[in-house]
Amino acid sequence: MLMCRRLLLIAAAITASIEAGSASYHPGISSDYSGFPGLAVYSGLTSSGSPSSSVTTSATSLENVAVCRPSEYLCGTGNCVAQDKYCDGENDCGDKSDEPRYCTQIGRVDEGFVRGFSACNRTLYGDVGRTYRVEVRRPREDRLPFLCHLNFTAAGSDLGDLVQLTFDTFTVGRFISFTSEGCPDGYMTIREEGRPATGGQWCGSAWGYTVYYSETPSINLTLYLLRLSEQGNGYNFDFKMSYKFLRRSEAHLRYGNSSMSTWRGELVNGTYCDRVLTKCDTRACRLQSPNYPGVYPRNVTCYYRVEQNRAPPGHRALLAVSQRNSHKIHIKDQLVKYDRSQRILRVWDQCNVVQDYLTVYDGGSTSDKVLVRLCGGDAVPDIVSSHNTMLLEFHTSPYDNPFHPVPLSFLPGFELEVQVLFVDEKSRSFVKENNNCDFYISSEDSSSGVLENPKHSLPPNTTCRYHFQGKPHEIVWLSFVKYYAASAEASASIDVASDCNATLLIWDGDHTLDKGIPVQKNITLLGQFCKDDTPRLCDHSLLRNGSRHTRPCSLAESYVSTSRDLTLEHILRQGSALYPISFVLRYEFVHEANVSCVYRFEAEPDHRIELTVTRASFGNKGCSSYVDPLVNRWTCDRRLSDTARFGTAELVVAEYPWQGVELVRDCLCSNVTEKIILRTLTSNTVEVRFTVSLMNVTQDYRDFFFEGEYRFVPLSAETSEQGCSTKLEERRLRGTSGEISLRSPLPRVIPGVAAVEEILTNTEDLTATQCVNEPWLIEPEDVRINFLYLRTAGYSITLDNVEDCTTLNRIVVYSASNTKDRSVICPEGGVDTARTVDFFSGGWNYSAVNASVAMAQHSRSFVVEFLQREPGFYAVTWMAISKRSPSPSTGPNVFTILPQEECPYRCPEIQACISSVLWCDGIRHCPSGFDEEEANCSYRFGVTLLYVAVGAGALGIFLILLLATGCLKYCLYRHKARKKKKNVALNVNHLHVNHTHHNNGLTGSRLSGRYNLATPQEMYLENYGKDSIC
Repeated sequence: MLMCRRLLLIAAAITASIEAGSASYHPGISSDYSGFPGLAVYSGLTSSGSPSSSVTTSATSLENVAVCRPSEYLCGTGNCVAQDKYCDGENDCGDKSDEPRYCTQIGRVDEGFVRGFSACNRTLYGDVGRTYRVEVRRPREDRLPFLCHLNFTAAGSDLGDLVQLTFDTFTVGRFISFTSEGCPDGYMTIREEGRPATGGQWCGSAWGYTVYYSETPSINLTLYLLRLSEQGNGYNFDFKMSYKFLRRSEAHLRYGNSSMSTWRGELVNGTYCDRVLTKCDTRACRLQSPNYPGVYPRNVTCYYRVEQNRAPPGHRALLAVSQRNSHKIHIKDQLVKYDRSQRILRVWDQCNVVQDYLTVYDGGSTSDKVLVRLCGGDAVPDIVSSHNTMLLEFHTSPYDNPFHPVPLSFLPGFELEVQVLFVDEKSRSFVKENNNCDFYISSEDSSSGVLENPKHSLPPNTTCRYHFQGKPHEIVWLSFVKYYAASAEASASIDVASDCNATLLIWDGDHTLDKGIPVQKNITLLGQFCKDDTPRLCDHSLLRNGSRHTRPCSLAESYVSTSRDLTLEHILRQGSALYPISFVLRYEFVHEANVSCVYRFEAEPDHRIELTVTRASFGNKGCSSYVDPLVNRWTCDRRLSDTARFGTAELVVAEYPWQGVELVRDCLCSNVTEKIILRTLTSNTVEVRFTVSLMNVTQDYRDFFFEGEYRFVPLSAETSEQGCSTKLEERRLRGTSGEISLRSPLPRVIPGVAAVEEILTNTEDLTATQCVNEPWLIEPEDVRINFLYLRTAGYSITLDNVEDCTTLNRIVVYSASNTKDRSVICPEGGVDTARTVDFFSGGWNYSAVNASVAMAQHSRSFVVEFLQREPGFYAVTWMAISKRSPSPSTGPNVFTILPQEECPYRCPEIQACISSVLWCDGIRHCPSGFDEEEANCSYRFGVTLLYVAVGAGALGIFLILLLATGCLKYCLYRHKARKKKKNVALNVNHLHVNHTHHNNGLTGSRLSGRYNLATPQEMYLENYGKDSIC
């Protein structure tokens, strides 16, 4: 019976409210949705089912209905007052028509109708820029349960687009729990127009500054009270609020401003708050909690899907969300506390108290890996996905107490900025699918480089391994340029006293896992770093740029493996979403303890290079440098050093006057403290080689280094006059024979020099120059069949007999293929003027089987230098020789050794064949002069007496035979005439053959005309005419 009475009172109250609301009805505005399931629509319209509501509307009101705005109340006097003036306890109309009797007497029965709860069950409008207030008074205990609906509608234009509710005083029932039956005595709910009902509830006592901003133009607020507190009156229900209507353009925090509008994504149909965001690389995307920047609704789960389908070719799109402003993040994480210092970001299980949290997935579905689950409030660092999709899930508990502290220091809910990052598809900036964060860096790909941490966030309990794999006999050199690992807060869900959020391990060796189990190998832990510990840093390399070079990292600033493998292991307990890690390291695969650097200088043809070594250090290798008195150049003496055990360290200067020909000029291997200037270089191309081998672990750049200067010096006119008048290419000689001689301005006459006494000064082979210290290159005519024979007056000298040489001049002969193989000649015959030095080019003593050994470029060539320090005249003669000739039945690269009778032009004392053009040309080319002996060259001066006697005898015999034949012909009978004629014909043919052979053996002028050829191949043509001579 009591329950039926209460329901009757509620119905009466609703009817009275509709009556009051109809007085302010505007025909152009309506609201047609219910704020609470199963209840009627409260739009201010008079329902056909409402009892006699039209009877209570006077004719005067109907005549003046167009006078008042929807946000105003029509007084009985015809004046209009604001809607919130109705039943506010003040006589605003003057006739008390805005304060009917039931405004102050709750639940009183008057004329058969229940009057009371006048603020409820109404649709409220308002003008933009004005604040309205409303109060719902405490119901009597015998009028429970109490139900009140308030509809707020922004009708557009001056009536606004959005609704703002501010709860000044809030006490509705009791709050017990966030998750289960949290509001047993009563609650408040808010429902948005066109959105599904959430069923979330607010209850309990709250104070402060709590604001609700609608998502739609119209909302329904419902108050429901089941029972009052048993411990006193007035403490279980107290509700006062203010409301206002806003234009959309004024909601800057939500939608941005005119200079930069934000995009919240497309709302998914049929959902309360699910959104999809795309193309965030071209617009400002923002992820916001529902009703941001006000309190968010209860009992909702919102999904935000971010996608980036476009990326430049060869790149991969990564998505990042962040918020640098800490006041824009506050997801309720605990019971109300007033200490602002408690505002921190909490993760994982710490969010289970309220169960309001934001979950970030590394992918587009809830089955992907979870990067972080967070709540609380503080700045959010970059949370980056490894894919082009990211899913965020926002979950709120069903029950809450609407508290927000004063002053307003932070906003409830959240707003995250979205950014799109593009990384190289082939880089190590992200973890590829199913790779388990394993990176392999091999020297096959690059011998050195820079490695950085992944650009995206890593989920909790992730272990990243970086495997550096070198080639055999290589080691790995690592140096960290920077390293940072954010430490977890003391409130994080790890034992900070014993555990680390990020642990870095450096292993000397290959630290791999086989099905999750570490493989036992011979590896050593080089370092383990946790919390505030950092690895060795070589941070001075950050100062390096295009114009400034920094010193290399020392051993104390880097890590060096002992084998070809090194492994970096990073263990992340909480992941890197909220506790980011960042490192940059340089790596290099180097050969063990060996360094080799080459500096090449190339000047213009009319310039030379001048080098100056200011200082140098070569460690303690047992090598010494000194000026070689033979050639007056720096050389390295390693006689006391054990190079096989301790290695070498040297600085070698070499020049390249011709392509493929290297002339080693100077060598330094002991420390240099004073300047050494090298001015004797003769080529415009110079290389400086710095080589160190077998360094030990205690040695670095401080033990082995060099510093120097260089400049390009033009050849002045004065230098050219005193120097060589020919160019390098003009000093490149080739042919069957030749001579290089040097005449100083004041020649010193040395009588009786055997090597030059037969030189014809007018021959074109003579090269008389003043090329001091300039090299000459002598090449054979054909490297396949020719060698070089070189001869000069003098004798070889070494450090032991250099004092015996009476002149300061030197002749230096190099093998062009290996200029380290040299001979220094003293061009002074001394007492024995017949002393000469002979040289044969490389491969002369090789057999035909290993002839390919000598077929390298310039392997049969010579480089000759004249070093003149005093007046003198000396010469070097050379000629092309051979002991092999091509076989007709074999290829051009196969040779056979021929017997002496097949080598008609030869020098027997050196067992070599020479060109036919050198034979009997008036110049002695063979050391013994065999090519100019009278027996070999007599055919050039006429027929000898022996051949005259032989010819005369043959002629006499011929005449006798001719006479005998005539006599026989006379004496024989005529019948034997044919037989006699045949005998005469046979005798004539035999004489002709002998005659021809005789002439071939004696006609020297015809032989010379036939075989006077200049090419070396013609030496081996048919030479029958001279077989009898040789």
